[in-house]
Amino acid sequence: MPSITDMLNLNKLEMFQTMRKVLETDGANTVRNLIAYKDQILYIWNPDECCLYSLLLNTVHEEQPSYQKLFPGSPPLFDVDEILINEPGTLCALVGSKGVSVMRFPKRMGSKSLYDTSGSLGEGITCSTSLLQDKFFITKHLTDVKRVRWYPGSPEDNHLVVLTNNKNCLRLFKVDKGTGKLVSIWRLGPQTSRILASLGDTAVDFDFAPPVLLGSRIQSDPSIMWPILVLQGNGDVLCMNTTVDESMNIKSAKITGPLTMYPPADDNYSEDACSILVMDTIPPSVVIASNFGELYNCLLLPDTQAKNEDEYESSEYQHEYSLHIIETIELELGLNVEDNGEYDTSNTIQLKRDAAVTSRYWCLHNTGVHSVTVPLSELLDEFSKTNPDDFRGSPDIQGQSFVEYYICTGLMNGETKPIKGFAILSFPTDLLVTLLSNGEVVTQAIPDFHYNKLSIANMYTNEDNPASEDQVDSSENVDKDDFSSFISALLQKENGTRNTILKLGPDVPKEIVVQMVLQTINMRRGTLNNHKIVSEEIERRVRMLAKAKERQLQEMQRLEEARKKLQDDVENKAEKLDEISNKQEKLTQRASSMLLRLVSAAPDSISIKKKRELLEGYKTKMDLMNKRIEEAREKWNIVQSESAAAVYKQIYGSRSLKLTLEQELVIKGNLSEMGSTILDLEKKVRDLRTVINTISS
Repeated sequence: MPSITDMLNLNKLEMFQTMRKVLETDGANTVRNLIAYKDQILYIWNPDECCLYSLLLNTVHEEQPSYQKLFPGSPPLFDVDEILINEPGTLCALVGSKGVSVMRFPKRMGSKSLYDTSGSLGEGITCSTSLLQDKFFITKHLTDVKRVRWYPGSPEDNHLVVLTNNKNCLRLFKVDKGTGKLVSIWRLGPQTSRILASLGDTAVDFDFAPPVLLGSRIQSDPSIMWPILVLQGNGDVLCMNTTVDESMNIKSAKITGPLTMYPPADDNYSEDACSILVMDTIPPSVVIASNFGELYNCLLLPDTQAKNEDEYESSEYQHEYSLHIIETIELELGLNVEDNGEYDTSNTIQLKRDAAVTSRYWCLHNTGVHSVTVPLSELLDEFSKTNPDDFRGSPDIQGQSFVEYYICTGLMNGETKPIKGFAILSFPTDLLVTLLSNGEVVTQAIPDFHYNKLSIANMYTNEDNPASEDQVDSSENVDKDDFSSFISALLQKENGTRNTILKLGPDVPKEIVVQMVLQTINMRRGTLNNHKIVSEEIERRVRMLAKAKERQLQEMQRLEEARKKLQDDVENKAEKLDEISNKQEKLTQRASSMLLRLVSAAPDSISIKKKRELLEGYKTKMDLMNKRIEEAREKWNIVQSESAAAVYKQIYGSRSLKLTLEQELVIKGNLSEMGSTILDLEKKVRDLRTVINTISS
């Protein structure tokens, strides 16, 4: 019987029981998102086994639900904080503060649309994996990944945009054929420093605005522009327009901003911004969140002060945007936030959009989950009835959003329990799945609000697309080297200098000695810090490689057993084939003999009987003729001998008989003719005898 907080009985599944054991020992005190939903499949990342569970929700109520384990071919060398599935569901980005890795899913097949296991053995499926500049994030220990999003305008849905705090830039990667290639680096301003970070002049988050049509409206194949809104720590929002050209290359224009906010404020509405979200509404609405639980709902509108409303702007002109604040919301986070003047990422609020209701979004933080629904359709309907002469520059839209505290994981001044996973399911109805810090899963039904789900329309004019001024830093495309060079890169200092042995004399001033001691202490701390990083990376790699080795040994053992089984089957089938061949030969011989017997035992027809009687009569006549021939031959011999003797006596008497040459020739000719006649008769007799014997047998 499903409970109220677990409508799908997910806590009873083996995978979530395993996740509960893993998260109980997890000491991370930050918001993470280890679950994702796509195409009736719920994905869960297990950091202990370093694998991705894929649960088919159609079978969740069966006795044995269908789920699979997807192992990355190259295990990530960092702690995974978020998993992101691209739009077609073919790639999965494993995002951590120290790196990004992308898994390529196998094809789905069968009646249940499970992943193809033909190339794997056992329970797990090994997926090809691409590590995106793994050495860059590890060697530069001050570099952290702030935000990762899939580029929505990618022709093949394989482009990934990564925001890092190093150099204050966006990095565009392309994942193709098992490799992750750095395509472009888009600068957002000056490089990051501690002073800029303290002033909030560095980017903390970004999101994609709705696409804009470029060129003439009557073109058969117009190009599309994807604006990127970049949020800085001080609340400023920058805009960078990116386009896809005819060669399917992604380019960016010069970044503009900060965008003007109406009505203006001295503090720009935020002193410590942390997250931004663009909602798919009409017009587009933007949400800006701060670490102190403040939300600012804005409308993203084109700046129409420089042109007429009915005039269509061509792509030759730069398009500008403005943000119009319609509401400010202060969330109850369940605990007191101390204002110590430092940038504390532990209180970061993550904003997630709702695919079912475009005017609703979700807030994840250390003490639970909030839901915010903006009644934008009602507000715009009310605004459309007002007189356009009553306002200047900014629409006067005032409304009340619906804020609900769905899940609370901490009380005021209590221990924080951040969310570890969040997903919205569309099966069998809209359900909210939340993974708590202790591994428990909460599944709630979302109330059905009736809103007009309008499609995204293009209400912006075109914008010029100049060539990108940014170039790829080729030195950061580090190839995979051996482990020794990898460790050397970790131990090397940022400035490239090496430790120098100093020999100081007795006349060195005291100030120089103190300065050298302080520098030595600083160098010692840096060296020890580098060695600590190396030790952690070695332990991490050993742990990951040990797990990969163990799994590979199991696969090798399964392969060896499968090979032996196949070899035994081949030998058995070869023996059976020989036996079958011998039996077939014997059966062929028996069939031939049986066929002869059947032919011989078959009843004769009337014509055959007549021919047999005729041949038997011929046989009798041949026997009689043979007897007569023998008698005639004997008589002929006797007569010949007697006649020769009588003639000899009459003619010669006591004299010898002498024949002439003509007589001898005539006699020899007669005798040869008689001999040939006798031979022909004997041959005919033998032939008739053979035929008669064949018929009689």
